[in-house]
Amino acid sequence: MKISVIIPTFNRGEMVVKCIESVLASDWDALEVIVVDDCSPDDTAQRIAERFGADGRVKYLRNAKNSFQAYSRNRGAEIATGEYLLFLDDDNIVESDMIRELAACFSRHPKAGLVAPMSVHQRLGKAGLVWTLGSDFNRWTSQPKDTMPGIPVKSVPAGKVDYETTYSPNAFMVSAKVFREVGGFDEAYVQIFEESDFGWRIIEAGHEGWIATKARTAHLGFLEPGCVPELRQLGIEKPYRTYCFARNRLRFARRHFGFLQILSVMFVFAPLSAVYYGMVAMKNMRFDIAWQYCKGTLAGIFDFR
Repeated sequence: MKISVIIPTFNRGEMVVKCIESVLASDWDALEVIVVDDCSPDDTAQRIAERFGADGRVKYLRNAKNSFQAYSRNRGAEIATGEYLLFLDDDNIVESDMIRELAACFSRHPKAGLVAPMSVHQRLGKAGLVWTLGSDFNRWTSQPKDTMPGIPVKSVPAGKVDYETTYSPNAFMVSAKVFREVGGFDEAYVQIFEESDFGWRIIEAGHEGWIATKARTAHLGFLEPGCVPELRQLGIEKPYRTYCFARNRLRFARRHFGFLQILSVMFVFAPLSAVYYGMVAMKNMRFDIAWQYCKGTLAGIFDFR
């Protein structure tokens, strides 16, 4: 079984090389790596050419303009030749048996449409902690609901191998057939919530989602220079990302929640969130981010692009 590993990247030349190296060190031989460079202004192209130019397993694509994750993942999938597609963020160092363990999880769950590894934080202050053992959303507030987030790896229950999930951030594998069935990533999201939407459409199509605790990746959690940690923790460290976050949260709710739940999210939770996120942004002297969150909230309520 051949697996295509699709890695979107932007302006992280050194980091993406290490990510690719970890994938190529896997104990799964039948694989290809497709790097989709989202028009990076750094030396990403040069680094990849120098390090992997002679390796036929690595393919490099460069977007003509900065088009973000949904587009980059879809573009990588277009040229993938594997029966399964592993979407991997560039700030990961995967364990050598991760791909094999993901394949084994598919074998354990015949109805699985999406399978993800257990992501282990490596960022300062969170090192050795689990991201989540299962992701979902509260349908009345649109707040994420994670299973045992932030627990030490050594505290992961030994008696349970796989945990159900509705989506997975950071790293996840699907069959090429399921990818085509649900139509890939919705590029209208641009960034943020495109992974959640993709996973939910797989579940809504009748498949299952699982996180395999034996499959592990070290998530480095890239922190850009000048980024305010408090805002990064909330996912609103950049103006346009903040706009997409607020807008897409409501777009996701409109697409997947029930009628009364949508009303709750739109007219109760969304205004409260705009006040909260705006106050946090202003406390950190980022008035531009406060404005973008309010702007994104209005765009989400009225379903603007």
